[in-house]
Amino acid sequence: MTWALLSSSSANDTPSAPGGLTLTVARFKWPLPDEAFFRRHFFDDEAVALPYRVDRCRFIWEEFGPPADMLLVGGIPAMFALDELRRSFIYGNFKATVMLAQSFVEHSLGGMYALAGQDNIVAKGFKKLIDQACADGHVTQELATTLHELRTMRNPYTHHTIGAGPRTYMERLAQSGHYVPEEMVVEDARVAIRAVVDYLRHGSPHWIPEKSDL
Repeated sequence: MTWALLSSSSANDTPSAPGGLTLTVARFKWPLPDEAFFRRHFFDDEAVALPYRVDRCRFIWEEFGPPADMLLVGGIPAMFALDELRRSFIYGNFKATVMLAQSFVEHSLGGMYALAGQDNIVAKGFKKLIDQACADGHVTQELATTLHELRTMRNPYTHHTIGAGPRTYMERLAQSGHYVPEEMVVEDARVAIRAVVDYLRHGSPHWIPEKSDL
């Protein structure tokens, strides 16, 4: 680790050494392989993973359909979440898909109430947002149940839980019927995507085109 001494200091410089000089730590970086190494790494990875990515892209297309313009009341974070959710699933980042799905829906519900000036509802968290949206008629009871399933699915991935008791990750795995975690997280990602699509379809019923329009 290397220390570099700067010749002057300012009010924002920390920490300071005797004499008014500021000490800054140069971040350690591993030496890089050559360009060919990285290109070979990505080329080999693409060649092996391409059939699986194409298959997952088909699933995304079946659920979302062709790209469409839409107004997202959840703002920029919702836009990022929706875009990254699709790309994360295609590239096999399944846990990220689950968490991005929850992020999109929470920002969308929160944005709806924030636009109405009801910040007190936004501050209560995802569970209360779902319950309030259902009570106010913004989502159906069926959709609210789906969104709660997304919420409870996401929690063990986000919060550390101990052992195999109620609401723990190990309990979910044991009850899922899957023998390996990789199978469960793939299925969770698909369920999470469907929850997002159900939410979008409920808010924009004309988003589903008639067969004659395809």
